[in-house]
Amino acid sequence: MLLLAGGRVVTPDGVLDPGWIRLAGDVIDAVGSGRVLEELAVDLRGRWVLPGFVDVHVHGGGGASFTEGTSDQARQAAAFHRGQGSTTVLASLVTAPLAELEARAGLLAGLADEGAIAGLHLEGPFLSPARRGAQDPRHMIAPDVAVFERLHAAARGHLRVITLAPELPGAFAVIQAATRAGVTVAVGHTDATAEVTLAAIDAGATHATHLFNGMRPPHHREPGAVGALLDRDEVTCEVIADGVHLDDIMVRLTARAAGPGRLVLVSDAMAAAGMPDGSYQLGSQRVTVAGGVARLLEDLGRPGPGGDAAIAGSTATLADVVRHAIAAGLPVPDAAAAASTTPARVLGLADRTGALRPGLAADLVVCDDDFHPRAVMRHGEWLTAPPAQPH
Repeated sequence: MLLLAGGRVVTPDGVLDPGWIRLAGDVIDAVGSGRVLEELAVDLRGRWVLPGFVDVHVHGGGGASFTEGTSDQARQAAAFHRGQGSTTVLASLVTAPLAELEARAGLLAGLADEGAIAGLHLEGPFLSPARRGAQDPRHMIAPDVAVFERLHAAARGHLRVITLAPELPGAFAVIQAATRAGVTVAVGHTDATAEVTLAAIDAGATHATHLFNGMRPPHHREPGAVGALLDRDEVTCEVIADGVHLDDIMVRLTARAAGPGRLVLVSDAMAAAGMPDGSYQLGSQRVTVAGGVARLLEDLGRPGPGGDAAIAGSTATLADVVRHAIAAGLPVPDAAAAASTTPARVLGLADRTGALRPGLAADLVVCDDDFHPRAVMRHGEWLTAPPAQPH
């Protein structure tokens, strides 16, 4: 048994201040409030204790990527994010030639078999060229059930989420096929109207990939995909609250509209997360990072609708996103739910991780007052040195 005591423990029922967590191996045995007089307890006074983050949209980090490179490099990306508090990571692929996507899916399935990642997210190839963002339009194709089945087979049961544009021909057949296969269907990189999006939800889509980004902007007479996705209670909505992809007002409005049970904070990180400015790769696309903002190299000097070259993922970790979301006004328990509890439910892992409550995995992040991670535990093992008491 290991006892963690004295910190502000963020649970599904609120903040326990002070609170304590008793661990039994790799599982949380009990959680409670009040002071504990036990010499062997890990003293977490002055710290926040949050559930380990669950990042359902991440392409890489620490100089390595899931979208290209070797198995060891993909492991490096996963390990980087674990060390920053994302104890559960879904590896996201981008649009690429079908044979390449099959090969990457097979490679990443091996990492899922060994527990390094929680599975795969296919962000492409069934996307709208009109809302491509940093995706390569040369390899975008119309939704096709046979292609989906090939990719699903290549992932060997580890495909968890697929993003598609529902307005494309063949999309509804793929939505239905994916739903039957137990794969979460996300609406994203889409120019769909609200009417088409609502029909896609009726067909089985239940998730929104980085709401607002890569979507038709909402209008008061045509709310588009954004309005439809926010309007339906069964849909969970990703937001990249990194201070780059969305204005903080939009983050707060989305949080109010969706509520903590539907809001999902994601990093959308690429290889440059945690790295200095410079040149990087995102799938087949070359990316330049300047001032911590990643943009497509080919778009520099050729501004898009917002006056800037296309943003190419983020350089943030989910811990960075959580910290920014709290600074933008989200209550700490709501931010924890959006970064851990709700995404765990999206992945079908709510009975295993995503909250600090008895019976779940001992996955947690110890943060300082500014919500910088100071220690990370995964499955009852410290990934970093046990936290020292602050002075």
